[in-house]
Amino acid sequence: MPKYYIKCGSLELKYSTNKSPIEAAVVAINETNKFDVLDEYFYIDERGFRDYISADKTTQVIKLNKVAKIAGWRINKEQDSDCEGF
Repeated sequence: MPKYYIKCGSLELKYSTNKSPIEAAVVAINETNKFDVLDEYFYIDERGFRDYISADKTTQVIKLNKVAKIAGWRINKEQDSDCEGF
């Protein structure tokens, strides 16, 4: 069973599962709280937390909009690009 390190902005979650990386990202987005600030992308890796600087070819990079849509969330178009205020 893989252990995913999932990062999106200030959200960081370790998750052991048989789910796919995108399914793991959906679980992670549902773990957010009012203090989390999400970025444009989810970075999912089995070797540790990654971001736009440390991601490489084996890091799964998934757009926040895609994960939010699958999770049944709507993004408020009036918010700025850091995607606060779901």
